[in-house]
Amino acid sequence: MNDLYVIGDVHGQYKELIFRLVQRYKIRDSNVLVLGDFGIGFDKTMPDLYKWSSKKLEENNIEIDVLRGNHDNPEYFDGEHDYPRLKFLKDHEVYNLADHDVYIIGGANSTDINYIDEFGRERHREEGVDWWPGEDIVKKKEGLPVRVDIIATHSSPLIFDPIIIRPEFTTEEQYEKILEERKYLDFILKEIKADYWYYGHYHFPYSGSYGSLLYRCLPPLEPYMCPKKKEHNPQGKI
Repeated sequence: MNDLYVIGDVHGQYKELIFRLVQRYKIRDSNVLVLGDFGIGFDKTMPDLYKWSSKKLEENNIEIDVLRGNHDNPEYFDGEHDYPRLKFLKDHEVYNLADHDVYIIGGANSTDINYIDEFGRERHREEGVDWWPGEDIVKKKEGLPVRVDIIATHSSPLIFDPIIIRPEFTTEEQYEKILEERKYLDFILKEIKADYWYYGHYHFPYSGSYGSLLYRCLPPLEPYMCPKKKEHNPQGKI
């Protein structure tokens, strides 16, 4: 693999993803990292969809790697549901993708699991249909890597865009969960040295910097080719 692309939320539009990679953007010889909300687990058609796409992926030498979003069934991210060119990555693992060492942290809290309707009544989304138990970030604080090239997440640190604002329909309890997940990613930002941080979830192309680290939020189905690995930043060196 020569290049690494990151791409925003797919939300079940797998055929559109393949069309964009192969036809619109003509991506070849690359890893493509989906930054969560692939949509895996909401229906049972993935084996057929992968079979339909496998020749296209092979001919263009593309591997799709997926981190866990809040609109993905966490059960698929166990290393047992992978396909030859479609991988569902485990949280808190370092993967070498196209010569980049990438630290993966999936998960996020949905804003509308418990929500307030237009009449002020609290409602609940259906578990296993609209959302999955265990959608939150797994918060690991020990045994973290010292340095990687890239941190890839679904949600983002509190210090990155967007500014956190409680939506009117989000309950206080759910808002507190969202606040805590982003505070945890602030902790990761301070603990692990990296050159780049990529995330999805917010459906808007945010970008900025924190010290020497550059961050970028990818909108849905929009690929971005990552800069080449910085030679001064091999895994494990400070």
